[in-house]
Amino acid sequence: MKLDDEIANILDKDGGLLNVGVVERLVQLMPNDPQDDVVSKVADVLACRSMLAGVIAATENAECLNQFVHLGGLWSLDDWLQEAHKGKVGEGVEGGGSPKECDKGVEDLLLALLQALDGLPVDLKALKTCSVGKSVNHLWSHKNPEIQKKARKLQRTSWLHQLGWHSPLFGVDTQVVVPIPKRSGFSDDDAYKI
Repeated sequence: MKLDDEIANILDKDGGLLNVGVVERLVQLMPNDPQDDVVSKVADVLACRSMLAGVIAATENAECLNQFVHLGGLWSLDDWLQEAHKGKVGEGVEGGGSPKECDKGVEDLLLALLQALDGLPVDLKALKTCSVGKSVNHLWSHKNPEIQKKARKLQRTSWLHQLGWHSPLFGVDTQVVVPIPKRSGFSDDDAYKI
């Protein structure tokens, strides 16, 4: 069965995942090895990955998105993000395309990945166990200003909103300051003695 047909079987009318039961199949369709028999050229790898990232971006069902992260989909997206940014997409695959064609495909993939990541329920644990935060951070200096803008927005707005401003990852929230009790037996002047 062709990849397009397999994907069509697991999509709802809006292009997102049909239900939680099909999430595992999507994760299985995410080829980590570009030499998979489904893809034969770098352009095919880029198009395939962009299509799969687009499915995640179009999925609105929170249960599906949670299951996707739980099954390791976030790590696959992070791998793709790193490969695309480092220019290693499709290494070992015969027959690339023209450099301009590949650059356009890589930029399209990066945008699709950022859009997919924007909708995922990313928590602090996921950011600590997966290097996706660092991968997105590297895109702040990408040559394409749209990619830079989306990467910054993802980290500064979407993830901050999900994690909360009080997360130690992003600094201190003045609303969550807890007073530390003063030790007994010390005067106010003792605080300045070392």
